[in-house]
Amino acid sequence: MTETASQASRRRFSLAHLVLILPWIALVIDAWAPIRDNSFLWHIRAGELQREAGEVLTADPFSFTMFGERWLTQSWLAELAYSWSEDLSGLGFVPPMMLVLTTITFIGIALIAYRSSMSVPATALILILSTVLMISFLVPRPVLFSYALFVLVILAWERPQTRWTLPLLFWIWASVHGSFLIGLAYVGLSLLMKKEWRAFPTAIVSGLVTLITAHGLGVISMLAAFADSRETLALLTEWRKPELLSAVFLPFVIGVVIIVVGAFRGYITSAHLWLIVPFTLLGLSATRAVPPAWIALVPLIGLATKGLGIGGRKLFSTRPALVFAAVILALPFFVASDGSLDEERFPVAAAGALIDVPTFHDDTTGGYLIWLDGPDRRVYLDDRAELYQERIAEFVDVRNGDLPWEPVFEEDGIEQVLLRADESLLDDLRDAGWVSVYQDDEYVILSQRASNPLALTSLRRSPLKRGGNKGQKKRTHEWVLFNLDGDWLSRGRNRSR
Repeated sequence: MTETASQASRRRFSLAHLVLILPWIALVIDAWAPIRDNSFLWHIRAGELQREAGEVLTADPFSFTMFGERWLTQSWLAELAYSWSEDLSGLGFVPPMMLVLTTITFIGIALIAYRSSMSVPATALILILSTVLMISFLVPRPVLFSYALFVLVILAWERPQTRWTLPLLFWIWASVHGSFLIGLAYVGLSLLMKKEWRAFPTAIVSGLVTLITAHGLGVISMLAAFADSRETLALLTEWRKPELLSAVFLPFVIGVVIIVVGAFRGYITSAHLWLIVPFTLLGLSATRAVPPAWIALVPLIGLATKGLGIGGRKLFSTRPALVFAAVILALPFFVASDGSLDEERFPVAAAGALIDVPTFHDDTTGGYLIWLDGPDRRVYLDDRAELYQERIAEFVDVRNGDLPWEPVFEEDGIEQVLLRADESLLDDLRDAGWVSVYQDDEYVILSQRASNPLALTSLRRSPLKRGGNKGQKKRTHEWVLFNLDGDWLSRGRNRSR
């Protein structure tokens, strides 16, 4: 062997190989970012109630506006895991859980892309696009499980010898998130595309097992309730149509363009339209639908980039490559946050000044209050659109001044308001005689109760009573208390973990 050949044999890693691990930085930083997802918080408390009762929830236990109404929690298995994990470590379980699930998702995407493209550069390109597209969607709510399960379903479907795992994967998926229908659609459309009729029984069994989770046939009514709430969901940002020129949606557009180019290269055929058309339309339907639509299109994007060789010529020897990998794997842990609650998004300090009366608030506050003190304290609403339906639209109209607040407050017996300090509704309420009893930089509490010098003695217990604060850093909150005539009483600071 010549000296040149010997050196080449020692240079095994290309630039594309090194790019493969770059998404790790984003995944670690995202996993340890402050918790901002209010939906995730109420899921924890739902899991606690189900563990105590020994059965799944079938009626709303958390709100005073819909208490006792039929409501099936579709994510019961994830909720049990959340509750059990919180008992062990408080909210400290969130970053490791997120890192495990997102790592499974991205390794799965890499495997799918490589099997289709047989190209490391193509796989690296798809991973970078996936990171840009998906990073803002990687939150600790149950949908995170669905991304990992979707890539596992695609990997299992690609090889006949692993398709026996599909029924198990779909049973788990149907127990943690309602998006299992997207996975079933992928399997069914792939079956039609490839005309692999021998796999038809496996596909049928995979669908049937979704009807034997803890809710049984109730999963059908859950999906029906979700379908009936489409108009309400449109009020939520994540369910609006994606902005075509946004940073989130641009990788999706690039992926579709790559598929079109792949068609001109002869790798994408008319048969692939079985997957291309429905999942492209899915991605266009709502912002939240973009990640699963992208995952479904990854095999075709990989196929369209088959043989791509960009970044594969420059080779690095093993030692520099390992040093680079070690730095990339370790660096994000030094710059990541502590994974605690985002105290600007949630009323962490303000919640301690609430009295136990019907309170008007938004869905973010609702999710936090359920986690903090549910179901002892019942909330006005949270983000369960399939439960509240038109009440969410009513809330939006009242908050924005498009609907008079008086009849709504009278109907629901509202005696207290907790809103962000910049809400215009606060000015209308003050003009009507409501007075401030608490104010900080982010939140304001108003009350309509008659002046009572003892009213402030019934403050809520500390918002840090839950075990979820373990491992969180202490923070200082500045606060101001007023009596119910609106007169300033005191100002101070308190320290929270």
